[in-house]
Parts: sequence; structure tokens; C-alpha cells
Amino acid sequence: MGKSLVKAISVFARAFAYALTRLLPKSNTAVLRGFPPYEDNLIAIYMALETRPVDRVIWVADDPSVMPPVPLRKNTRLVKKGGVLDIFFSMTSKYLFLTHGHFLRSTPTNQVSVNLWHGIPFKAIGKTMGMEGRMDTFMVATSDFTREVFAQAFGMPEASIIVTGQARTDRMLSVDKKEIWSLAFRGVTPPRKLLLWLPTFRSTPFNGGRSDGEGLHNIYNCKTFSETAFNDTLKANDAVCLVKAHPMAVRQDHSNYSNLFFVDENWLHDRKISLYQLAGAADCLISDVSSIIADFMLLDRPIILLFEDIEAYKTSRGFSFNPITDFLPADVARNFDEFHAELKAVLGEQDNYASRRSELKSLFFDHFNPGAADRILDTIIGRSK
Repeated sequence: MGKSLVKAISVFARAFAYALTRLLPKSNTAVLRGFPPYEDNLIAIYMALETRPVDRVIWVADDPSVMPPVPLRKNTRLVKKGGVLDIFFSMTSKYLFLTHGHFLRSTPTNQVSVNLWHGIPFKAIGKTMGMEGRMDTFMVATSDFTREVFAQAFGMPEASIIVTGQARTDRMLSVDKKEIWSLAFRGVTPPRKLLLWLPTFRSTPFNGGRSDGEGLHNIYNCKTFSETAFNDTLKANDAVCLVKAHPMAVRQDHSNYSNLFFVDENWLHDRKISLYQLAGAADCLISDVSSIIADFMLLDRPIILLFEDIEAYKTSRGFSFNPITDFLPADVARNFDEFHAELKAVLGEQDNYASRRSELKSLFFDHFNPGAADRILDTIIGRSK
């Protein structure tokens, strides 16, 4: 089947789905749809929906037999992603809360779709990298600055983009660090410092596959990275680092060390912890260009950046903000030695970038406090019942 025919079929199917969605009556139902299915934006919205005038919640999951890390209410139903019920409720529900879009690119007037997205986009996204935009009823932003970025990326009018903050930060700003450590490592004495490493992906098998930057064949994306030296430094400073690959990254096998552990979605699920709860318990974040580096600034804690292939990434995928280094909360380490020096400074209680983080936090966020999920629902649905 030729590409032109496939495209024609896709355009027809989308037009038909839009027309059908517009004609079908809507129930007072909210659909939660994202990737991963139980990511923190959706969890925070789900918890805030409890006191809202919604009759039913449909949560779309890859495997409906796997429960989310929060208790489900009686009015909640899990349905399989891509299944008949997913399509049915997506067409007949009044409210859609989305982190990665869904099969309609625009929303009929008898339905309300909310593009929560999944972070402030340091990386180029949507129309800024040659992809299609979206025309949801509302989109969530964190400040006037990011509202402009999202408007360009999705082709949406700024009037439809609400500055509420992202719901997932509620989960990060409202945790008990000792409780999260106890859930993660029950019976183990907490370390002096907990570090969390969240790199973005370079290659992904999702959405037909793509490659960004330069794949340097390890999760740290650093040619000379020494896990032994890293672990030794952590051990000498009574510190533990948890490393979690991006959910869209190509899977790799890893071996744990005494103070260096690799975690994934299953690890979090087994402990009933969400990623942003874990981030809220961390004393320091390590990353490259993952969107969480913006959210973590709300905690006013150190951030270390290792981004060896930053120039290759600029050429291949590109950034939403340029020059990107002006918008990053720390100097960028380009090799293991530079990273190791930044690590030792943080473990030695040096916080060399506090003033830079403070300036950027004010640029990226209008709201520094929890309550983003309620601010979103106040706009979309109305006050509590």
C-alpha cells in the first residue's frame, strides 16, 4: 500500500471520527489518557476530580489488570488503550484529559479536551520540529513565557492556553521524604543524600522510531562514564543515586551497585510510588534536557546536567529555547570529569547555581505552590460540589 493511499485513508478515518464524535451525545464522564498510563499529571487530576461534579472516570491503560498507584473510586473504570471501549468513551465523554494527544487533532464543540502535555519542552516539539499541531479546547501552561512556546508548538491560540501550572508538580511538592524512602527501601536506613537521575532518550522504538543527538551506548550518554568511580564517590559521601531510563528509551540491561540503583516503571508500581513523588524526595536531580529539570526548580534543590552530545542534539532535534544554555539551571558538563567535579561540589554542600535557578523559576512558573490540578479543574469543570 502506497504512502499516499495510507495518508488518504488516515485523513478520511480522522474526518469520520470527528464527525461521529460531534454527533454523539456526551455523558458527564472524564477520560484520562496518557503515557505512561499512570503518570503524575493524570494521577493528580484523578485525585482532584473526586470533589468535582463528574459522574464517572475512565482511565485508559495498556493493561487494565494493572492498578494505578492510588486507590480507585467506585465511579472509575479502567479500559484498554486502543480497544473498543477506549474509542467509545473518547467519543462520548464530555471531558478528555490528555498527556500525549489522541486520535482526533481537533475537538468538537460539544466536548472539552485538555492537553496537559508532559512537561515544559526544552526539546523542540510539535510544529517546531515539522510535526502536526493540535487544537484542543484548552492547554495547560506554567507561565506567560511557556504559554507562547506551547502556542507555537501546537498552533493553538494563546487564549486557549491556561496558566495554571502542571498538575504533576502537586505530587512532587506534597511528599514526606522519609515516607517515600521507606516505601522504596523498606527497613533500610536513609542515606545522607538521595540523588535521582532522569535522562531523556536518544533512540526510541515508539511512533515509528526516531533518533536524537548522538547515541553513546549507555544510559548516561557519556563516552567515558565510570560507574565504579561514580558509585565510589556516592558511597564515600553516604549518598544513593536512583537512575530511571525515559519510558520511550530503548531498553538496556543494568547491574546495581552498592549505592547506585536502576529503577523502572515496574519498580515504582510495585512500591506504589509515582515518579514525581520520588523526585520530591530527592536532594538532587541529574539529567540532560528532560523537562523535569524545570519542575525540579520549584524545590530549590541542586541540579546537575551531563549533556555530552548537546551540539549533536541541537543539530538533530533542536531546542524550544535558544541558546539552550541560557535556559538551563546549571552549567552543562560535557564529559565524565566535568560531571564528577559537579557531583563532588553538590555532595560537599556547595550550591553554585541557586541564583540562576531562582531567576529561571520565575520565568518558567507563575505558581510556585501545589494546587495546579485544582486550578486546572476550576477552569475546566468548575468549583467543587
